[in-house]
Order: sequence, then C-alpha cells, then structure tokens
Amino acid sequence: MKERDEDGRVIRPNKTRMKRELAELQRLVMEIIGLGEGDRAKLGLDDSFLEGVALAAKMKPSSGRNRQIKYLVKLLQKQDLEQLRHWFELRDSRHAQENRHFHVLEQWRDRLVEEGDAALGDFLRQYPQTDRQQLRSLIRAAVREKASGKPAGAGRKLFRLLREMSVES
Repeated sequence: MKERDEDGRVIRPNKTRMKRELAELQRLVMEIIGLGEGDRAKLGLDDSFLEGVALAAKMKPSSGRNRQIKYLVKLLQKQDLEQLRHWFELRDSRHAQENRHFHVLEQWRDRLVEEGDAALGDFLRQYPQTDRQQLRSLIRAAVREKASGKPAGAGRKLFRLLREMSVES
C-alpha cells in the first residue's frame, strides 16, 4: 500500500535524496573494498557481502566491476549502516589523532635542531624519562647534517627517539 498525505494524495519518494543515499552507499562500498581482509572482518558484515567485496577487490576497473559494486550497494542497503559508519568515524579520528601527534613530534625535532639547548630544556621538562645524552648527540648530528646539506639520517633517528619517548610517557 502506498503512503498518502492528509489530502489523500500519494507521497512520492524524493529522488534527489535517494540518489544521495545511493552515492553515499557506493562511497562506503568503495572504502570497504579498499580495506584489508582483517579490517573487513572487523566490520561485522554478512559473509555473502564480504565474498562479493573480495571478488570486487580482485577485479580490474571494468564494467563487470561496476556491476559488482552496484550489487554490493544493494546488499549493503540491508545491513546495519550505523555500526559501519561508526567504525569508519573511529578509524578516521584515530588517523587524524596520529597525524596530529606526528606533527607535534616533527615540530619538536625542528625546534630541537634550530634552538638547541633552550628547546632541549623544554623537551626534558615535558618528557623527563628521556636519555639526555643520547638526545644531545642526535641533535648535534642533525645540526651537522643540516649545516653540511647531507641527507637527514640523524634527523630521522632523532624523530624515532622522540616518538619512542612520547609513547613511553
């Protein structure tokens, strides 16, 4: 039976909204295809859907793959999308948080190389468990590298040490 409004007229679905929803589902399917098998298993989706995703992931871009994606969109409409969207939001926020953390560490590395002892004191106050001697030697090596224009091997080592110290704290 068709849904009717208070005047008795048949309510037609909003085609634009339906197209937007299908485009969103297609985007989700494409993201799921891009995930690894381990991440796909964590999503809690039907086995038939996951088999279709594995098949689509193996296919090269073609009209057959496009048909498979449309089929997966149809299957995805029957799934619990809230849980799926929540999983992607958590993953994206976790990646953003890791990126912010790495940017902070890069700023520390640049500041330690540029400012020297002043920045070292600030860093040691924030991360007191740091091996002061190892940190100083890596800073000196990074400064020498930067002055001579060599590749940033010591700068990378310094960044690794900073990352280790930030994880321990």
